[in-house]
Amino acid sequence: MLGATAWAACAQFASPLASNLAGDKKAPVQVTVLTKPAMFVSYNPQTRKASVRVLGDKLNQKNPLERTQKLLEAENIAVQNPKFFEPADTERETFWNGFKHALSSWRHNPFLAAHAGWNYLSAWHNRRTNLSPAEFALLSMELTQLEPSDFAVTFPVRKKRASRKPEPVPAIVPDVADMAPLALKDRPIIVEVLNASGRKGLALELTQYLRDQNEKGQLRVDVLQYDNYPSTQNSSWLEDYSGRLVQVKQLGRAVGINGEIRTGAAPNVICDTRIILGKDFKMPL
Repeated sequence: MLGATAWAACAQFASPLASNLAGDKKAPVQVTVLTKPAMFVSYNPQTRKASVRVLGDKLNQKNPLERTQKLLEAENIAVQNPKFFEPADTERETFWNGFKHALSSWRHNPFLAAHAGWNYLSAWHNRRTNLSPAEFALLSMELTQLEPSDFAVTFPVRKKRASRKPEPVPAIVPDVADMAPLALKDRPIIVEVLNASGRKGLALELTQYLRDQNEKGQLRVDVLQYDNYPSTQNSSWLEDYSGRLVQVKQLGRAVGINGEIRTGAAPNVICDTRIILGKDFKMPL
């Protein structure tokens, strides 16, 4: 029995994903989370940054592996031996908000870590995941070193009715890294502040704060303009178009917005990053 147990453990840790996490960590870790819509997560263990691509999921396959393969094929994402995880609650917003909360709060509430382990065991028992216990354990250890702001989320581009051809989609999601580090550009991040809180003057107040921090040399940021957001939002977030995620994360910490960073390409954008201030925003002290 002991020999069989040792052999099983060695087999699990010898898997490509487990070997990568336990070894040189050169290859990205890619997992499809089968929410509705699904999410394709690509994590770079070297930079400790992750990209999350929300997929246009209209598939009805009951088998999780078949659904994963069809999803990736439809999105032109090439992955060998794809890994998947299907949570008990498949509503994307519910799962993602719970994941971010656990990522931020598990140090203060160890029960959240135990709850995550229980959810994995339930999924593994019911064949809702093909992550082995060793892979899950190693991946969990990596997650303990991350924050929500280490995740860059890209949403699917809405197709215009009048468009003749669909917009091209990259075949493989690139690893998250600084595509244009501030040290190379030698310039501050250009920022636009948008007020979605419903409180008058909040965008101007933050603009003045950021410009003051820039003058003091405490934060390299140039606020291009401020304005109102088209609608009121409960939560605040950062929307980045530059790929300078390390600097954007520092900006988020400076203003107290620690959620995931929404990324993408927007036409006619003249700034690097937008700060959207929701009802939950509080001015930094």
